[in-house]
Amino acid sequence: MATQPAQAPAQAATIHLLSIEEAATYLNVPQRWVADAVRQRRIRCSRIGKHVRFRLEHLNEFITACEQPLTAPSDTNVLHLSPRTSGRSRL
Repeated sequence: MATQPAQAPAQAATIHLLSIEEAATYLNVPQRWVADAVRQRRIRCSRIGKHVRFRLEHLNEFITACEQPLTAPSDTNVLHLSPRTSGRSRL
């Protein structure tokens, strides 16, 4: 009677892990920046032995967390400047 090997869940087959180099390319930053962010625990990663790997959803989560909110100036806060003239009189 032969035993069948245990099959991994379907979800595990679709997970693609990125290396530091691939994550840096995806984020359009230097590899050194990604390595520093991992050391400072600013970006989520998985450690497999000595290797650091990233999931795409974690990188996208990081990108979303880094987005800056838009602030549109209201009409009441806008300072209108007139052209500056010299304090000297022209003779």
